[in-house]
This record gives sequence, structure tokens and C-alpha cells, in this order.
Amino acid sequence: MSNYDVVDEKFHQFVQQFHTEEQRVLLAFYRELVGKRKIPYKIKDRNFSVNVQMSQGFAIDVEFQDVLIEDGRHPKEIFMENLRGERLENGRYRLSFTNRPASAGEGQVPKESAFSFASFRGGVRLWNYRVHTLKLESDSIGLPWNLVYETMEAIEQKSQVLGEHFLNVYEQKALKIFKFIKPYLQLYLAPTTQIGFGKSTVLYDSEQVEWTLDSSQMKEGAEFFAGLGLRRLSGYFTKNKCNDKELIQELLYTLRSLKGNTIFKTLNHLLEECGREHQGLYESDRDMNNFRSYIREKLQKVFLTHGWQGSYPSYMAVSRPEFIEVSNIYKRQYAYLNEKMKFIYFDFIESIVDGRYHITPITGMILPKNTNIDYRKCTSMDCFFLDGGRRNGAVFGDLSVSESMTLKEIKEKMEQLSAVLDYQIR
Repeated sequence: MSNYDVVDEKFHQFVQQFHTEEQRVLLAFYRELVGKRKIPYKIKDRNFSVNVQMSQGFAIDVEFQDVLIEDGRHPKEIFMENLRGERLENGRYRLSFTNRPASAGEGQVPKESAFSFASFRGGVRLWNYRVHTLKLESDSIGLPWNLVYETMEAIEQKSQVLGEHFLNVYEQKALKIFKFIKPYLQLYLAPTTQIGFGKSTVLYDSEQVEWTLDSSQMKEGAEFFAGLGLRRLSGYFTKNKCNDKELIQELLYTLRSLKGNTIFKTLNHLLEECGREHQGLYESDRDMNNFRSYIREKLQKVFLTHGWQGSYPSYMAVSRPEFIEVSNIYKRQYAYLNEKMKFIYFDFIESIVDGRYHITPITGMILPKNTNIDYRKCTSMDCFFLDGGRRNGAVFGDLSVSESMTLKEIKEKMEQLSAVLDYQIR
């Protein structure tokens, strides 16, 4: 834990003179910036604006107004340490800090700096959780649970930073579920965990099993899984300890198997409701919104031209049966007449990685067998669960587009996508 994860008591006393919302912003300013990251030191019209914190679910910004820098010419960026606050006799406020230069060499002493301000505005903006922060590459291991985990963790962070009164009823319900399922999702996503075909094939690092859940959380888990018809799993939560090997293997394999699709659909629907009343992140940024609208229009045209159904960000097509396929099995090549109908899906995940906005395609395929399932309502995310080889999903990282691309590069991506669709639907 960083020395600055806990707010200094004197600074905590300093913020008490402000209103509740302003206190929350200043405390976040301390926790997120002091001793942790460089801040662009740009003063415009005597105002100093700082993006304090941004997550999948919210953003905190602060603007110090009528700023006077007290140590002469200021650098382009600052790295604050030992932040102190005080109210001056003239009614203004002063923030003093030690500035550690970003390029400080050996023997270079950090400089004492300070600025005063007349007032400040702090704001909290809430997002709908649709834009992720994960970098999606060709390796699809972890999908779709890494996306679920990220969103639920963002709700937890929102509660910790802003307070539970900022959560709507759906977010409160999601947070309640996250409290008992979080350690199992962490273990599932750990690189040392391996899951094959069968519960006995579940391998994990037992040294990572250090969590404890109280009886109320275990009861919540039992009721949640019972409500989904997963009685065996519910029974483990009722009778076993939270770190019992049988329970862990049962839950981890369930998350990977077709039964896990039931859990995913339930949680995914809940997370959609969590953000329904909030705006999308792209709606607050004109450039991002324009880029998203442009890409959405291009994708819609490509998919509809190739006979796909749906609208951005989800598309579906049914392949025609009776065609020749070549398969490599046990190092031998076979050609056969494929008479199976295939449901093929394309979905697009939006994310901000390294400060850049990306739109990445996820694709999946299902060979239907259960007439009780409406496969036309499935998405690529439903294709990442084990179903006897009938489902398969992948990240199409090579077709990802980002804000930094030129129009020519985007056009080339659309042409590549057209070629892929021609191949998949034939």
C-alpha cells in the first residue's frame, strides 16, 4: 500500500471546511494524485483544471479558480508529495507540496512549491459502464468473465470513493453479489488457473486461496445460485467452507461450462440495468462521439450489405449448410460435407486503453442443438462456454479500430472485415 492511500490527518482536517461534495473531491485528489502520478501544470484564464480520477463507472474533475502560483515560473508538470492545505487570512486557500521533478537526476533536490486559489469547483460524472479499460487482444482467455469482473469492480470502487448513496438499486444488488463471487472470479482469471473438460481437471494455485466469507455472504451465494437452478453449487455454499476445494472446483468449472452461460446472462443483464440511467462516456466527448458515430455507420453498412441481421454493436448471421470443410484431426487431414447450420456472431467492445478510444470486434460461432434456446438472441459472449465443441469465440484484434487511425486505415479495416464476412457466411 502506498503511503498516500490513507489521507494525512492534517489534510483531512483542512477539507472539513468545505461542503460534503467538495470534501469528497479533495480527498479523491489526495488519494489518486499525491505521490502517484504526474499532473499537467496548465493554468488557463487563472484556472487550474485536473482530471482526478476516471473509471469505467465515474469520473472526478476539479478546477481551482483564480490561481496564483507562489514560486515563480512553474514547470509543465508536477509530481506532488507531502501535500498540505491551509486557509489564508485574506480568505483564499493555499496548497503547498514538494514537487519531485519528473527528470530528477542524482543529487537534485525536490522543490517546495505552492499555489493559492480563491475557490474551486469539483464535479462527479457517472457513466453507464459500456466503455471498458481492458486491452482486448487475440488471446481470448478470460472472456467474458474479465469484462464482468471489471464492471463489478468499478461499481465497488464507485461505492468506496463516492459512497453507497451514489448507487442505484441495481448497482446495490450487483455489489451484494460481487462481495461473495469476487474471490472466485479473481481465481478464475488468475494465469495459473487451468480448466479442462470436467471438474476434476480444474487446477489452481492453492496459495491464492486466502479469502474468507462470513455466513451471511455464503447464504447470499447459496440463494443466488439456487435462484438460477444451480442446486449443486447452491448446496456447496450451504454446507461447505468458502475455501473448500470441492466448492472451488465446482464453481470454477461451472463458470467455464455451459451452465456458466446462465450466470453470465443474469449478471450481464443486471449490469446493463446498473448503467441504464447514466450517459455513455462517449456522449461527454465530442471527438469520441463523432468517431463512434462514424464507425457505427461504416459497420452497419458492411454487415447489412453482407446479409447480416442486427445493429451496432451486435450482429448475427446463419450460415448455409452443405459445404465442404477441411479439418485436421490427430495430424491427419479430412475433407467432409458439413451439413450443420451455424449461427455466427459479431459484437463490438468499446474501451479506452493508454488514453485512446478503441472499438474491438469479438466473434463467435454456435452449432445449435437445443431447440429451447433462441440462438438469434445470442451474442458472441455466449460462445466462450464449453459445450462439447459446439461453441467457439475469439477476439478479432486485427480488425480493431482506434481514434488515432487515419481515414485510409479505417477504410482498409472495413475492407478486411468484408473479406472475413464473405468467408464466414459462405
